[in-house]
Amino acid sequence: MVVKVVIGANFGDEGKGLMTDYFCHQSTPRGEKTLVVLHNGGAQRGHTVVTPDGNRHVFHHFGSGTLVGADTYLSGDFILNPIVFRQEWEELKEMGITPRAYANENCLITTPFDMILNQIKEKWRGGERHGSCGIGIYETKIRTLYNFEAGIWKQLNKDELIEYLKKIRDEYFMYTIDFVGFKVPEDWQDIVNSENLINVFAEDMMFMFSHILFKPEKEIFGAYDCLVFENGQGLLLDQSNNEYYPHLTPSNTGIRNPLEIISKIDCKPNIEVCYVTRTYLTRHGAGRLDGECDKQEINPDMQDLTNVPNPHQGTLRYAKLIEKSLEERILKDFEPARKYGAKLSLAITHENEYDYVFSNTFKKNFDYIYYSDGETRESVGRI
Repeated sequence: MVVKVVIGANFGDEGKGLMTDYFCHQSTPRGEKTLVVLHNGGAQRGHTVVTPDGNRHVFHHFGSGTLVGADTYLSGDFILNPIVFRQEWEELKEMGITPRAYANENCLITTPFDMILNQIKEKWRGGERHGSCGIGIYETKIRTLYNFEAGIWKQLNKDELIEYLKKIRDEYFMYTIDFVGFKVPEDWQDIVNSENLINVFAEDMMFMFSHILFKPEKEIFGAYDCLVFENGQGLLLDQSNNEYYPHLTPSNTGIRNPLEIISKIDCKPNIEVCYVTRTYLTRHGAGRLDGECDKQEINPDMQDLTNVPNPHQGTLRYAKLIEKSLEERILKDFEPARKYGAKLSLAITHENEYDYVFSNTFKKNFDYIYYSDGETRESVGRI
């Protein structure tokens, strides 16, 4: 079995969607069945894929190999969002694609009240906001600690789902708002108390359950020739990166989760771990950004259609790469994979936007180096 692991080396937005699409496309001519594994975070990811014929899609809940026929597995560490799942499934269907998705029964599930609570907290933090995407990832994890466990959802019919959601709203959401000393803003009150919100979400939940197959990992993996692990976010946002606290994401963004899954595979896989970086750094929202500079110092004319300004994270920020720091965090994260005989590779993207020349000393760390000066898989080469 061939295993590729695609990891963002920085703060996210490095080009993980591009490289996942590239690796999945490589297996297609060989007639191999490919499965993309999403194993951290949730629907806050936004991985862009542009096909050679100009189709463009930003992936949130499905793997970035979907456009070339790869299926998706949502591991137990991925947080499901029925609203985003249904929206994206219907978008892909309009593109002529019927995506296939598997999921682990231990996945947590985000409700509208997790998303609303997340956004209200960020609003009240003002200048001290954490830079959250507003999609409710952290709030979902916290709520689940208080006995609103994920496993119960799939067992409920629509009427039971509605009653359960009301319980979350009335018992958990309102209690949490009071406990932290916040108030529901006036412009949110009608939304929070809306019966339609709960009814529509229950429909989205039922839709998601009818379009996901829940099977054990061993049973799923055995049907595929190639696995591509598509990480969300980047190494500098890992929940254990205390240097950057509290502006982190509540998940493991490096090699840890993939290795836990790989260790359970019966055969001995051929593993390549690919760390992805732009030729410069970007960061959403608040928090430390070493080497920060104006966009004009990178490229005043470049455009990013995915990372547009939003009320939760503001405008995308830019910085120059610090090569030594990049090298240190990649090698530190990759170290546990050495015992599996894994190959180490680097993907350098956005070369057309900023010309950064990596030193030979740095490049000698890697078995393979990929480079890209465009949006599509056809722009990717290997040296």
